[in-house]
This record gives sequence, structure tokens and C-alpha cells, in this order.
Amino acid sequence: MDKLQSNGEDWSNTQEKEEEDKLRHFYLTNKLSDTLDSLLEAYKRMLGKGDIEGLLLVDSDGKALAKSRSFRIKNAWNAGALGAALAGVARQVEKYLGADEFQNAMVMYKSKQLYVCKISDLNEDKSLLLLIFANERANIGFIRAKMNQYVKRIEEDIKNNESIRKTIEISEEQIEDILNRLDAAVIREKD
Repeated sequence: MDKLQSNGEDWSNTQEKEEEDKLRHFYLTNKLSDTLDSLLEAYKRMLGKGDIEGLLLVDSDGKALAKSRSFRIKNAWNAGALGAALAGVARQVEKYLGADEFQNAMVMYKSKQLYVCKISDLNEDKSLLLLIFANERANIGFIRAKMNQYVKRIEEDIKNNESIRKTIEISEEQIEDILNRLDAAVIREKD
């Protein structure tokens, strides 16, 4: 069977590349991105500095739902998985200590920090997490407090966005497939 050609390029490769681009960008910049951008703008307005490198909204399985538009990240799904893993470790500590419900977890380095905060429950099994990637000077307490003003807006945006709801519902097998395809795309970009 002949492959369709488009400008001398194999059509199936073009279609595959377009699909990868959708995976990389579609789930990440959407109406939720506007809300995350508003949160960042409020931070910059109040504190007069841009210590936050980016915000990433994920579910507790690590599925990337949205990112702030200025956040330059190669693979938000992998970053989402790291944030969800950090939240998972924190939930295990919660059980070990007999503590109340998980709220926040942070990893700090000399010049960077990753902060994960639970902002709401999506259902009985899943939570909505905000990942904050920042430098060492960021006022995480301020952005966490400000986040409370945006929770209802984010929940409403999710409720009204079918593609985000579908992302939340995808299976682990589908996640693995997406991550493998994204990793392959990143490797091809390096070549």
C-alpha cells in the first residue's frame, strides 16, 4: 500500500509528529493556564518579583492538566509524575505519623525548590495538585494563600472542559504510552 506524501515527507510521520505536538501542548495550555497566569501575575504584582519559574497543575496520578504559559518545560508529564510521587511519599508519611490529611510537600535545594500542594479533591481517589517550580527566594506561603482564591475557578474550569476531564480519566496503560511517545519525541528533538 502506498504511503501518502505531503511535501516530500512521509504522511504517517507528519501525522505522528502532529499527534506528539498535541500531546505536548494541548493538555498544557488551556483555560486553566489563564487561571495559573492570573495567580502568577498576582504574585508579581504584590511582591514585585518573579521568583516563580512556573506552575503546573496535575492530578494525583501525575497527569499534566495545565501549565502557566510562561513556564518552559520539555516534558510536563514527567514533572507531573515527580510531583505526584512527592505527594505520594507525603501521604505515606501522613499514615505513618497518624497525621491528618496531606496538604503540602516541599523539596528545597540550594537554588531551587519544588513545592506540591493539594488544592482540592477531584473524587474519592484523586486529588488536584499544584506544582510550584521556583528559585530559593520565592515566597511559597504567599502563593499558597493566594491559591485558595483560585480553587473554585479551577474546579469550574475542569468541570467545563471535556478534554481535561478525559485526561483525568485515562488509564495507567494510556499514560505509559503517552510518556513513551513524549520521551521518543524529546530524543528525536535532541538528534
